[in-house]
Amino acid sequence: MANAEHEDAVEEAEEKETVQPRIEVGGEIKTFEEVTPKKALKVLRETIADYEDYQSVPSRRKTDEAFRKYVKETLTQANDHIKEIHAALIEAQQMSTWAIADQVINELGAFIKDVNKSDYGFTTFFENPRLLEMDISQLYIIDYDFIKSIRVLNERISAFMEIVQQHYFEDTDLWFETLNRILGRLISLNDDRVKLIGSYERISY
Repeated sequence: MANAEHEDAVEEAEEKETVQPRIEVGGEIKTFEEVTPKKALKVLRETIADYEDYQSVPSRRKTDEAFRKYVKETLTQANDHIKEIHAALIEAQQMSTWAIADQVINELGAFIKDVNKSDYGFTTFFENPRLLEMDISQLYIIDYDFIKSIRVLNERISAFMEIVQQHYFEDTDLWFETLNRILGRLISLNDDRVKLIGSYERISY
């Protein structure tokens, strides 16, 4: 019991250390947080069903598949909501957003397919019993940043949908540009993830 309490206290202290000071950005107060791989893994396990870890060979492929399934399902739902927003804007004869809305919808659809069928090339990542701990830790951070960015995307979509439902159509092109920027971040994170996993083609047992 004492050991469990000690571990909880240590973990709580670690989490407090990761929280950075609140900073004013563009007139808004924001808190920037950096997480440890341990905390990232904890959040990932709580968020994604069947997400285990990358430590052992048996759990590695299962965890990767669980991650990609979560991304596919969550982003597919997000893209469906963007399509609903686009349809509502067309119905309201807000045609100026046509081009950028189509771009976001098409790029997000293509990205979902890329993540779902991720091609890591020839890699020993899923067979090598010993991976570099630094790489495993980095992968947890990437996956964590990935789901946090998806959460931000969904928040922006919900806010966008709310203003459209209220028939407020100002700056709709800027809303789509914001969604496109978040998508760009997701694409960048996925590139980092694929490169890290694919890098094990050069590592021997």
